[in-house]
Amino acid sequence: MFGYFSFWKIFLKNNNKYKDCFTEDFIRNSGVFFSKKKKKSMRNSWQEFVLQIKEYPIDKYRGRGIVICAGGFVYLTCAWVNIKMLRKLGCILPIEVWYEENELSEGIIEELNKLGVVCKNYFDYSNKKIHSYALKPFSILHSAFEEVLFLDADNNCVKDPTFLFDTSVYDKYGCLFWPDIWETSLNNSIWDIIGCRPQNMREQESGQILINKKKCWRELNLCMFFNENYEDYYQILLGDKDTFKFAWLAMDREYFMIDTPVAYCGYENEFKVFFGLTMVQHDLNGQILFLHRNLIKWAKTNNDEFFWTHIKRIVGENVKIYKPFISINERKNLYLDIQGDVEVIPFVNLLGNYEYLCMDILSSLRKEKFYLEYLLYLASTMIRGNYMENRANLFDKAKATDYANF
Repeated sequence: MFGYFSFWKIFLKNNNKYKDCFTEDFIRNSGVFFSKKKKKSMRNSWQEFVLQIKEYPIDKYRGRGIVICAGGFVYLTCAWVNIKMLRKLGCILPIEVWYEENELSEGIIEELNKLGVVCKNYFDYSNKKIHSYALKPFSILHSAFEEVLFLDADNNCVKDPTFLFDTSVYDKYGCLFWPDIWETSLNNSIWDIIGCRPQNMREQESGQILINKKKCWRELNLCMFFNENYEDYYQILLGDKDTFKFAWLAMDREYFMIDTPVAYCGYENEFKVFFGLTMVQHDLNGQILFLHRNLIKWAKTNNDEFFWTHIKRIVGENVKIYKPFISINERKNLYLDIQGDVEVIPFVNLLGNYEYLCMDILSSLRKEKFYLEYLLYLASTMIRGNYMENRANLFDKAKATDYANF
C-alpha cells in the first residue's frame, strides 16, 4: 500500500519551491527579499500616502450589510449557495455583490435582486486596472454600508452572522479578523516596510472580515494602497489577506483576531487518511461559524459528491501540517492535513445535515433556466471575448449601409 507519508516525501522532493514557501511548522516564507533601498522606498511611499488620506465622509455610508465579490461561473455559483443559505438561516442583512465588467448577466442580476442583493460593477466606480484580490478591500471601501461583514463567495455561514455586529470586542476595536494557519516568516521584508518589530503571529485569513469603516477609515485606506501596489506587496504577502493586518500594524492600531485556531473540514478514506478541503472558522465563543470551501468549490462539485464527513481541530501545541495534492475525479486538488495534537469529529455531530442543505441549493440552481442562460452568456461574452459586441457592431453597420456597398 502506498503510504500517506511516502506520498508527502515524494511530493516535497519534486516540489522544492513549494517546500520553501510553506513548512510543516506553519511558517510561510515568501522567498523574496527586498534590498534596504527598496524597503525604505516602499516605507516612504505608504507614509506619504497616509498623510493624504481625506477625512471620513460622514454622510456617505449608512447601516450594516454583507459584501461579497463574485463573478464568472465558479464564484457566482459559490455566491448563490452562500446567499441562499444566509437567507435560509434567517439573515436579513442587505447584501452587495461586486463584480467586474461583464462577469454577471442581466438575468443573474435580476435573480440576485430577488434575494435582497444589490449588484455593483467595479468599473462604475473606477477605470483603473485592479488585481482580482484588490477588489476585496475596494468593495469594502466603496460599499454603501458603514459597517461591513465581508464574505468570500465560497465562504458559507452555518448560522446567521448578524450578531457579530453587536459584540463588545467589535464595538471596542471597530474590526474583527480571523486567523490563518500559517505564520509570516520573521525574515519577511514586510516587517521593515511597515516599521514593526518581527513577531510570531498567525497570518490573517480574509475569507471573512468585519469592519466599521468610520472607526477604521485610515487603516482601510492604507490596506487599499497596499493592494493597489500589488506588484510589490504580493511578492511578499499572499494576495490581499494580510494587507489588512499589516495596515493596522503600520498605523499602530489595535485589532482583534479570533483566538480559536483554524480547523479543517473534509473526509477520511478507508485508511483513516484525512483530506482537509474547507477552512473552519469560529465565533468569539469557539463555536463554528464559517465553512470556507476554498479548495474544492461548489461549482466544481458534482450533485452526488459529499466532502464534509469530518472536522479536524487542533487541541495542543504538538502539531504538524501537510499540504500535498490528490486527484479527485481526475482533477488535481490541493488538500491539507494536520497531525499531532488534534481531534477528529464527525461532521454530522457538529453541524447535522448542513451539507445536504447546501447540495439541495446547488442541484436546484443547476436546473434553473436563468442559470443555464447565464452559462451560455459566459460562453459568448467571456470565453469568446468580444464576440457579441463585435457581432452587434457588424449588424449596426449593415443596417446603416446600403447592402450593395457593404
